[in-house]
Amino acid sequence: MEKILEAGRQETINSIEKYSRGRIAIRQDILLQEIRQTSGRARIFLHKGMDTSGYARELKETHDQLTIVQDGITANNGSGHTTRNLAVSWAILNELLLKVSQQRDVVSRHIHTMVEFIDRIDSLSADSALYTFPLDSAQVIQYFNRLKVIARELGPVDTLLRKSIASLQHLQTSYDMTIVDIRTNLEDVERFRRQQDSRIFRRDFSNLWHPPSPHRPLSEIIPMSIAKEKLALKYYLRDFRGRLILLVVLIIAAWRFLLACKKKWADEKGLDPGFKGQLVFRYPSLSAVLVVISIFQFLFLQPPFIFSFILWLISAVSLCIIFYRFISPYWMLFWTIMVALFVLAGLTNMVLEASRMERWWMFALASGGAVYCTSVLRSSKHQELREKNIRYFIVFVVLLEAASVIFNATGRYNLAKTLMVAGYSGLVIAILFIWTARLINEALVLIASIYKHPERKLFYINFERVGEKVPTYLYVFLVIGWFVLVGKNFYAFQQATTPLMEFLGTERTIGNYDFTINSLVLFVVIIGVSTLISQVISFFAAEPGDQRDRDKTARQPGVGSWLLLIRIFVLSLGLFLAFAAAGIPMDKLAIVLGALGVGIGLGLQGLVSNLVSGLIIAFEKPVNVGDIVEVNGKMGTMKSIGFRSSIINLTEGASFIIPNSDLLTNHLINWTMGNNRRRINVAISVNYGTDLKKVNTILETVLKGNDYVMHYPAPSITVVEFAAGSINIAIDFWVADIRDSWHQRSDMMSRILESFDREGIEIPLPQQEITIKK
Repeated sequence: MEKILEAGRQETINSIEKYSRGRIAIRQDILLQEIRQTSGRARIFLHKGMDTSGYARELKETHDQLTIVQDGITANNGSGHTTRNLAVSWAILNELLLKVSQQRDVVSRHIHTMVEFIDRIDSLSADSALYTFPLDSAQVIQYFNRLKVIARELGPVDTLLRKSIASLQHLQTSYDMTIVDIRTNLEDVERFRRQQDSRIFRRDFSNLWHPPSPHRPLSEIIPMSIAKEKLALKYYLRDFRGRLILLVVLIIAAWRFLLACKKKWADEKGLDPGFKGQLVFRYPSLSAVLVVISIFQFLFLQPPFIFSFILWLISAVSLCIIFYRFISPYWMLFWTIMVALFVLAGLTNMVLEASRMERWWMFALASGGAVYCTSVLRSSKHQELREKNIRYFIVFVVLLEAASVIFNATGRYNLAKTLMVAGYSGLVIAILFIWTARLINEALVLIASIYKHPERKLFYINFERVGEKVPTYLYVFLVIGWFVLVGKNFYAFQQATTPLMEFLGTERTIGNYDFTINSLVLFVVIIGVSTLISQVISFFAAEPGDQRDRDKTARQPGVGSWLLLIRIFVLSLGLFLAFAAAGIPMDKLAIVLGALGVGIGLGLQGLVSNLVSGLIIAFEKPVNVGDIVEVNGKMGTMKSIGFRSSIINLTEGASFIIPNSDLLTNHLINWTMGNNRRRINVAISVNYGTDLKKVNTILETVLKGNDYVMHYPAPSITVVEFAAGSINIAIDFWVADIRDSWHQRSDMMSRILESFDREGIEIPLPQQEITIKK
């Protein structure tokens, strides 16, 4: 028994040992597999890698650009700080800081990923299970060979990871130092700007008639200015290229819209040779450029002067071409001179440092403009002005340019340049805005005259109340915009609006959702724009309003049948873009859709039924826009298929609005699906004794003589019955267009009657015998 018990105890120990070593072997297999997988992922990550040399080149380029920015600020400051130089440098430094911070974040994430690989490999390698060896010598040799293979695979990867981390950490340090340099320069520039603002009325230089103080040559200032302005424009276009593309798309859409309206107006009303009251139609493309840029330039937040200058110059040139031979020669000359002065003032504003030559140029430019505008105010040509409000802005130019001359002569260089540029740009912007308002109102008036079909509500404008006088509220909006654009020339205005911009851009939290007021406004704007685009598509694709146009387009396939799908796609895309732009997570959209599903279940069955029916009509196409249909005995032309209902223009002239679900469930007759053909039946009667062969020959002659009667299917002449007082004959023939059926039926009956009279065949009068019983 003792031997048996001892054997049992020994077997228990051996079994436990065997189980433990089995578990260790399994653990070793798992660890070695994870080490190899982690090593493989690290190798792939290193193979993809990051272009450290490219980042180093960009960092060097950033240092070069930082040197350009420092020129005239902390280096080569021969003539003192100027407001424009500080403003442009501040904008470039912010862009450089954003770019370098983003690149540093990329490097940091790369380092973090590689550190995670090393940490994972080290943690797996430190597991004690790896160093528990089998008891069998053969298994030990096999296990050592496995370790040797993995070590051979892991060694190079570990070395590369550590070298890459060291290299990237050095690059990260360089980025950190660059960020510190940029922030230091930003603080210096901001301090200089505050100093400039606090002593805006103080003297910057000596009087203009005094000997020049030490200053930097203009030959050095201009290349520096060009380099800085190019940098500012480059970074701004990079940041707002999406909005720039949107601006171009809006211009193209407005141009196509005005072109379509012009064509329709020319077809229906006729264009005036002098475009009196129709100036918006003279050059639709230029009108679109002027209107869209004037309104949508506010999409670009805090643009550099060079960007705004380019937009204003494009609009001004467009208005010059529109004005050519439309306004009087005197005021055309005035506008041309003011645009030229605006261009010269804008180019001068891009010279970022002061010089004696530039000060004399500013003096001549401001004084010349003040004198010329004064002569214009004193002239007797005011009656030729088409917009009388322009005179107030001419007075504005005289005051600002005169003040610029005085401040420039007395050494207030920065204030003088700001006033000079604000004067000319203020006048040009004012005229652009005034004529933008006028062109918009002209377009509304002209559309009100030609937009007669039921969809005139598409643009949410009551066309009946649109008159020839520009609405006051439109002027109010444009005046506010004018103050904003002119105020951007002054640093004090920017300082005053900074708290508002910070308020709009500050992140707020409701529950788990972070948002800004800017994002909410952008959400509403995108939804509104997508809705407007949907309505514009309806305008272009809607069935023409008069019978002549319907006849012209009825036989031509169009996009009308796809209109509902296109509008749903546009609205859905706008909804998703609005959610993305506002930063609203898609799970929130799922919650909204879930709530909508509950609403559908509770009370929107009818609405959804009509919407689904509209989709079925769009896909299955039992009827298309432009088809001739008959519903409940009423015939008309399918005008549009909407979300909830469809519109049929009845032959009586009314518009029949029918829910989409009723359109599918009712008995719908589609004449167009049968190629618009229709069979016409004409019944006639002849007396007994009439030669039926002769009658048949006459009828065949009449049918062949009518060009509207189709030869295939061939017409038929059939004796129907022997009635009480006549022989009844039925004539069946086909016409190619159902619209001609009633007219051709009448014409055919008239021809038959004429032929019977000529051949002496009588049509019996209705007779009835009455027998009276006494």
